Amino acid sequence: MPHKLPTSLAHLKDLVLDVCLVEQNEISSALCLIRSSPVLERIVFQMFDNDKLPVRQTPANFLDPEGYPDLKLDHLEMLEMYNYSNLPLEMEFVKLIMAKSPVLKKVRIELNDNVSVDEELKMLRDLVRLPFPWASHSANLIFVRP
Repeated sequence: MPHKLPTSLAHLKDLVLDVCLVEQNEISSALCLIRSSPVLERIVFQMFDNDKLPVRQTPANFLDPEGYPDLKLDHLEMLEMYNYSNLPLEMEFVKLIMAKSPVLKKVRIELNDNVSVDEELKMLRDLVRLPFPWASHSANLIFVRP
């Protein structure tokens, strides 16, 4: 999987993808597009579940922000995720984006029907209380039930 595209997507401001954040190849592809888009202002992910097991297990630390020193989202203002199931890699992806986006204004996460209220509260606690770097101190975090 390439780290970046051979040509910069220098005019891409909105990236909208259907993605399964269980598959390492899909995560890598999404990150390749993001890295190749220097003026990206908005990311929208429509999550979908893969009923099959991943081709290979994705390491838990695959999305550790320290592993992405070259990922700079200096223009990203909004992250939207739909059909969010609270899978570990989905949460790690949110943390990665929040750690790399200094002008982020809004993170909107629409939960999957299967996410319980208890899980939602745990997600909020994890994002608010656990020590991980938020690049933007003014970002609003919004959870929405469908």
